[in-house]
Amino acid sequence: MHRAVGLVRQIVRLARDPLGYVTELNSSADIHVFTALGRSFVYVAEPLLVNDMLVDRRGDFDKGIFYDRVRRLAGNGVVLANGAEHRRQRDYLDRFFKREHVVALSEPMTAVVREELARWDTTLDIDAALHRMTFKILAATMFGTDIDHEKFDRIHEWLALTLEAIMFRTVVPSWYLRVPTKRNRLHDSAMDRLRAAITSAMNADGTGGSDRLDLISVMRTVRHEDGSPLTPTEMADQIVAVTMAGAETAATALSWLTTELARDQALQDALRAEVSNARARGVPYGPDLSETPLLKRTLSELLRCRQPILVISRRTARDTELRGVRLPAGTEVMYSPWAMHRDRTWFPAGADFEPETFGAGGCPVTKGSYTPFGLGPRHCVGEQYAWQMMWIAVAEMLLAVRIESATAQHPNGRPLATIIPGSVHAKVERVGEPA
Repeated sequence: MHRAVGLVRQIVRLARDPLGYVTELNSSADIHVFTALGRSFVYVAEPLLVNDMLVDRRGDFDKGIFYDRVRRLAGNGVVLANGAEHRRQRDYLDRFFKREHVVALSEPMTAVVREELARWDTTLDIDAALHRMTFKILAATMFGTDIDHEKFDRIHEWLALTLEAIMFRTVVPSWYLRVPTKRNRLHDSAMDRLRAAITSAMNADGTGGSDRLDLISVMRTVRHEDGSPLTPTEMADQIVAVTMAGAETAATALSWLTTELARDQALQDALRAEVSNARARGVPYGPDLSETPLLKRTLSELLRCRQPILVISRRTARDTELRGVRLPAGTEVMYSPWAMHRDRTWFPAGADFEPETFGAGGCPVTKGSYTPFGLGPRHCVGEQYAWQMMWIAVAEMLLAVRIESATAQHPNGRPLATIIPGSVHAKVERVGEPA
């Protein structure tokens, strides 16, 4: 329990070292309760309690404060919607994210990756290159179109400011956001401009069509109960929400992977041999990676020790309790996938990257301790899409270049909306062109 002077002490420690502070929270108690001005915020550090919250008693919890603070940008899309509205949106988005449809998207995904890899110089900021790549994959499969260089640069600039805004706005009181400070005005402008840019791309000539596979085309076939189509605002909410959730997390994870592959050349060679063999056998790209077990273990471990998400929030929809701690309706409850995944209590490798964590015999995982895509009915709707995109991006990259070095600006990570490496200065050598 943290109150009064003790609460102030906690806030100072959080401000000084967010990652170290969250790590310590996970190792010091199962539940932390922070009380101020008659309200409580709760941090849950025990996996079974996370599982209880997300799965067993999911009806007691809705999305929390983190999501409130991005509503200006993402509206009421699937990432933010609650209750019956969330279930309705999941139903029609499943048409796009179901396995068969995702497999059909492998061709445009592969085309984008190869085009982007052809642009790589022998020295580059590989983080920026991977952000560009993942965003263009999303543009091709969500919008059904391309994003020109000028538009991408503007979107990337506003996205960086938006990620800073999300982190900042999650930890400051709501009244402060109404004060017209320079930072608040900058963040408001970045969110508005990012949404406008993504919406403009969504409405560009050539997007959508009855015979197309992209998300806009799928959403244009959706009808409400009264037979009316989705409104432009409803479609924009989904596109913005999915773009925000998908582009940043995938690019960040892949950037961290390049630093690990540069450090472990033997692993890089083994992965290159595996994906080359899979190509020679005609293995098609798909989301299960059963034909590339080393790559599957490597990516699973990447999403463990380099999980991009620091904290996820929920809010009690009604009075409830966790392990005897009473939580009135409206209580904010948070947990950290990043800290949980790196806790040696659950994973002996801790913060170290160790692909054998998910060895051939599997990894016995305590319920709630490994949540790269969430749990329960709110788990990530795009999980299969993400697995396929990562497989394609990594396989094509390894078959095109050798990553000789990759040095992150923030080797321990910098916490924004995701835990970013910053720029990643890399040296690569061409090893051949994709067949």
